[in-house]
Amino acid sequence: MSLKNDDLLLNIKRQAKRLSKSLDIPLGHAQEMLSYVVYGCDSYGQLISILKSDSFDNQNLILAGLHPNAEIFLLKFLNTQMNNILSRFNEKVKNIETNENIVIEIFGIEPTDFKRKIK
Repeated sequence: MSLKNDDLLLNIKRQAKRLSKSLDIPLGHAQEMLSYVVYGCDSYGQLISILKSDSFDNQNLILAGLHPNAEIFLLKFLNTQMNNILSRFNEKVKNIETNENIVIEIFGIEPTDFKRKIK
């Protein structure tokens, strides 16, 4: 995956679709949840605006480039951010059980493959 804005936007859209399917929630809800939980943004609109602005002050935006065949450093970055993501997830979503596997699957990565690669 390249780091072009269009490719990153497309990847974020895929992430939201996976989250929607995984949690069986509407896509709009998944987009907002993804924005807050993974990227630490206030809304999906803010996430898209920041990404389009080429302002990478938010280090979590690197996760927009994460996909199943991504470089190991992206997988390791996700691993270092996992507790923060799960904390925001539990803060935002009260009635849905969350765990690392749900987060990993947002990026289209198999949890067993993720664990193997980050070792």
